[in-house]
Order: sequence, then structure tokens, then C-alpha cells
Amino acid sequence: MTSSDDANDEAGTMGTADGTHRSVTIRDVAKAVGVSPSTVSRAFARPGRVSAETSQRIREAADRLGYRVKTVTSLNMTDSHHLSGLIAITVADLGNPIFADYVKSAQHECLRKGFGLLVIDFEETNLIERKALNLAMNHVDGLILSSSRSSDATIRKMAEIKPLIALNRPIRGVQSIIPDTMQGLEEALDHLIRLGHSEVTYLSGPEASWQDGRRWRTLSELCKKKQVRLRRIGAESPSYSGGYRYSEEFMRNPTTAVICYNDIVAIGFIKALQAKGIRIPEEVSVVGIDDTPVSSLVTPALSTIRLPRKEPAQLAVDEIVNQLRHARNGNGTPSTTFLKSTFIPRSSTAPASNDVHMFKMR
Repeated sequence: MTSSDDANDEAGTMGTADGTHRSVTIRDVAKAVGVSPSTVSRAFARPGRVSAETSQRIREAADRLGYRVKTVTSLNMTDSHHLSGLIAITVADLGNPIFADYVKSAQHECLRKGFGLLVIDFEETNLIERKALNLAMNHVDGLILSSSRSSDATIRKMAEIKPLIALNRPIRGVQSIIPDTMQGLEEALDHLIRLGHSEVTYLSGPEASWQDGRRWRTLSELCKKKQVRLRRIGAESPSYSGGYRYSEEFMRNPTTAVICYNDIVAIGFIKALQAKGIRIPEEVSVVGIDDTPVSSLVTPALSTIRLPRKEPAQLAVDEIVNQLRHARNGNGTPSTTFLKSTFIPRSSTAPASNDVHMFKMR
């Protein structure tokens, strides 16, 4: 995605600690006024969308700092002063029920607010996401990026141009909403410990996923604290087939319990072990993450960590519409909201088996 260094930047310089000078940027003006960079951008490019009082403060700060406005070329932004009535949401994979729920929730909330929804499925691929967003920027009023694979810098530039909310990933300077597995993972681990498990394998998610890194770090800290042996099997595809393929690596060094990146991986993994004649949960206990509808329908019913499925996208739409309608003018520092999770025990977990290390002999 090609773009200028900063939307609406620059001209004018600021002194730095080492005595050198650098160009004044949109972020400098935003910091001086106490608003978001996107608010500064709108004050110059679309003044009708920022209150007169805030616009005046921005222009005074810009004059004081020596900031000068250039023509906006980043990401094909238009100069229209009118809302298009459309919000875009990106998802990593519409085949994943979690992302499907995000889309449904966002669409329902958009309709209630009088907006339409543009859906971009980037198929876990940064290139598709980047190209689709570049094409969409001319036509949407705001962006919801769910599990984005774009760089932090790219997302910050987009947030300077359009109201933007990031889901499942914190980004400095960008409003973020994160369904967090921390509480649910601790509840799941305590449940497994009560069942006598002292070793756990984590089946990881995509390498570029912030959520996967967060889950692994959380699990590592919890297992260290609770003296549980932990191993990790590196990412395949976060899909049913990916979960199925994890079984070969798992069998080389099996553990009595497994926690999976998501429910889809867990279900594929269970089916692979069952095909090898391994009984779930009598010989291996399995825990998923997400609590998708299918998790309670499979055999055995999947123990899982329930994450909020509708609330993240609904909150994101509300925040964007509030900004567009001047209910909020982006005052203050963008924040990260964490939504709690909880563990749901079902039939895929049971007391630890002493036979697990015999698997390699089968």
C-alpha cells in the first residue's frame, strides 16, 4: 500500500533532544491539542465533520508549531464532505464462525445506525488485505480491522485518514477492542490440574497473529506459576485440516492434555486422534478457544474458552458512528478495551491417563 509519510503532513520543523530538526507531523499537532491524528486530518480535509471549537484549537496549534497542510494523497482519500454511509470490516477467514459472527453483529449494528457494511475477507493473506483496503478507502467512512495482518505503521496511517477500530490486536495510537483469553486460560488450566494433568501441549495459531502470541505468553506464564510442563507445536493452518495435521507431531511426544488455538483446530485434532484409535477424553483431554456453536455438537462435546462473539464488532461500529456524527471528536488518547473470557467445561476433558506415553508404541 503506497502512501505519503503522513496524511496532511507537513512543512515546518521541530527541534529534537540532540539539537537536530525534523518536520512537524500530524501527530505533533494531535498531541498538542489532545485529539487523535484522524481528527486533525478531518479538521483540514473535511472541516464540516469536526466541531468549530476543536477545529479552531487544531488550527491554532498547527500555526504555533509551523505545520502546513499538503494535499492528501494517502490511500486514495477523496475530498468529499459527505458521508458515504458505508463502514468496512476486514476478517481473516469468513469460514471461521467467530469472524462470521463479527460480520453479522457489525451488519446489524450498522443497519440500526443507518449505515451499510462492506466485508473484506483477506484469507489470512496480507497482500489481499492491503489491496482490498486500498480499493475501499474511497468508498467507506470508517474501518474495523479484525485480526489484521498489516503492519502497525500502515494501520496508524489509515487511522489518520478514517475513523478506525482494531479488533484482536492492540496498536499504539489506535482504538482497539480485544476479546482476551487470559481469564479463560487460567480457568481451563486450573480445571486440568484438578483432573490430575501435569503436562500440556499448545497447538498454536498463525505466526502473524497477535492473539496467538498473547495466548502462548499467557499460557507459558501460567504453566510456570502452576508448575505444569508445557510444550508448543508450531502453526499449521488454523483450520479443521490444520488441526488434523497436528496429530503427527503430537504423537512424537504426547501429553495428557492439549489446549488449541481455536475450536476449529481442536475439532480437527480430535478427529485425527480418534482415527488413530486414541480415546478422547479417556486418554487425551482437549480444550478449544472461542466456544463456536459447533463445539457443543461434536462428539465428545468440546471443553472450550468462551470469548465474546458479538460485542467486539458492535462496540466498534458504535464508536465509529459516534465519531462520524460528532458524538465524540476523538479527544484523548486512543485506548485498548479488553473483554473477558470464561472456561466452559464439557466432555472432552477427563482425569489424566497414565497410558499417554504408550502412544508411540501403537
